[in-house]
Amino acid sequence: MLACSTELWRETLHHHLKGLLVNLVAIVAAALILQTNAPPWFKTWAMASLALTTVRFVFYLHCKQVQRRQPGTPPPRGQVRLHHLAVLLAGASWGALGWWGMPFFVGAQQFAILVILSALAGGATGTLAPMRVTGKLYVLLLIVPACVQILAHGGAASLMLTVLGGMFAWVMVSSHHHNHLLLVRSIALARDKEALVQALSAKTEQVLKTNSHLEERVAERTRELHQIAHHDLLTGLLNRRGILFAEASVQAHQAASLATLFIDLDRFKQINDGLSHDWGDLVLQEVGQRLQQVAQTLASQCHARLHLVSRWGGDEFILCLVCDAPSALAMQQMARAVQARLAEPCVIGGHHLHLGASIGVALHPIDPALTLKTAISCADLATSEAKRLGRGRVEGYRDELATRQQRKLALSVALNTAHQDGSLHVLFQPIVCAHSGVPVAYEALLRWHCAGLGPVSPEEFILLAEETDHIVALGHWVLHQACQTAAGWPGPTPAKVAVNTSIRQLVRADFCAEVSAALAQSGLPAVRLVIEVTESVLDAQHLQQALTSLHALHQLGVEIHIDDFGTGYSSLSRLREFPVHAIKIDKSFALSGDVHSLAVIEGAVLIAHRFGLRVIAEGIESAAQASALALLGVDELQGYWFGRPSAQGPGAAAGR
Repeated sequence: MLACSTELWRETLHHHLKGLLVNLVAIVAAALILQTNAPPWFKTWAMASLALTTVRFVFYLHCKQVQRRQPGTPPPRGQVRLHHLAVLLAGASWGALGWWGMPFFVGAQQFAILVILSALAGGATGTLAPMRVTGKLYVLLLIVPACVQILAHGGAASLMLTVLGGMFAWVMVSSHHHNHLLLVRSIALARDKEALVQALSAKTEQVLKTNSHLEERVAERTRELHQIAHHDLLTGLLNRRGILFAEASVQAHQAASLATLFIDLDRFKQINDGLSHDWGDLVLQEVGQRLQQVAQTLASQCHARLHLVSRWGGDEFILCLVCDAPSALAMQQMARAVQARLAEPCVIGGHHLHLGASIGVALHPIDPALTLKTAISCADLATSEAKRLGRGRVEGYRDELATRQQRKLALSVALNTAHQDGSLHVLFQPIVCAHSGVPVAYEALLRWHCAGLGPVSPEEFILLAEETDHIVALGHWVLHQACQTAAGWPGPTPAKVAVNTSIRQLVRADFCAEVSAALAQSGLPAVRLVIEVTESVLDAQHLQQALTSLHALHQLGVEIHIDDFGTGYSSLSRLREFPVHAIKIDKSFALSGDVHSLAVIEGAVLIAHRFGLRVIAEGIESAAQASALALLGVDELQGYWFGRPSAQGPGAAAGR
């Protein structure tokens, strides 16, 4: 309610100056109208009215000044009362003019004064709308006295004017009342609107604060997600995505070089298998800390502009240094420093662990064409070469490594369909009796003519097939081809066929069933099939499953030979556990022909014969070799001296 009074007072002052101006004009108009026939007292009335108007104007200025000094505060009660009193005095002065002047005014003067009074009353319905009672009294003071005097001193026409004046007074009072209610409602609506605006502003401010908080949380969460997405959770190092994301930082140093070290821990699987993966995780965390330390040291020594350490995956790590082009020797020294730090004893939970690492290094000048992925791939190739040459080594990247890898990839892809596209074929090399020279068996030898790459040596593609698990499909194909071909060999006592078998095939639970199916489909008797397995079959890792498969083959009637004997595990004592019929001494001993090699062959023959096994020697290329080995007791011989591998098998021309 107090706020409404304040607004009404503001509206009162807002319209008051207009009312004063209208009042001043009305006084001047009345003086001009009555100047020829004015009552004696009119001049006094006019002066008094002008004086009152002047006082009201001064008072108005005072009220506005107070309002400006104290905006929004309720007006002093005294000011409001004085203002209402001044308005009523002004109304009373006009009422006095109508009361005492109407009897003296004649004709047009009387009508003109009534028009002025009516105009003032009409204007008051708007300008005095904020004043609920005073405004109505003002209207009545203007009209009623003049109407009463007209009625008292006039005839029928005066009666009509009086009635019209009364109706006009009623209309003006009603209009004032309506305007007042409308103003009050407007103020109430404005106040409600202001309250709503304030509420909305408060809500908006709250929403903005909430949004700001949410934006901060989103920004914080974004940082957290970026941290999670670009860092390894176990070690805290950059992960694969994180280090590749740093490419822009590397590219910012166009005048420098990028030294990349790809670090692969040696024999880490033994820690996981021997102590569990939890211990392995602890070791990886320790490795991550050591790599960060050594990276900082190396960065300081070579004044690196940037260094990055990442866990690439599993037990593989990457160290990148952006610095002036280091020499090949400096790169080797960096890698050796990393190896030395990792080789320091690692004590975890009372266990003293010793770590090793194979490291590949690559050096590239930084230019727009270089990507981190390319640099890392080059270092990875160098690491693979280091592990291939014996682990614990440091190898630098060379273009030939990429060429070799590309060839390896192309061969690996081609191996997928090699057993179906006709690029494989089988050759047969005779195995003869050492004393008679008569072929007793033919070894099936797989050959591959790869489309687009030409002939590929068995040493290359067999090793690749072992690495990529294509060896099982290739072995299956060779087994069926060899059995099918051998089944058609002529003679009353056809020669046997010897098929090389990978340890990956042998340890499969269905291998014996596969051999049975090949024999059944080809019609080859089991006694004419020889399965040759490498000496790795004697390894304890494959021992149990290999024994199961070999016993099943033995029961089937298949003959079993140990191939490349003397180059691998040399566990002669385990020969007692295996259903083996013969051992095949590796060709390197026959080709060497020195005293030590012959001693090894002689010892192997002696032990094998004690076990009841035949001995076969490979790599015979001369009559002297054949005679010497026959004298040592070797039972069967194989080599170019007796025949090169051919597609015909029995009946092919001898090599000598």
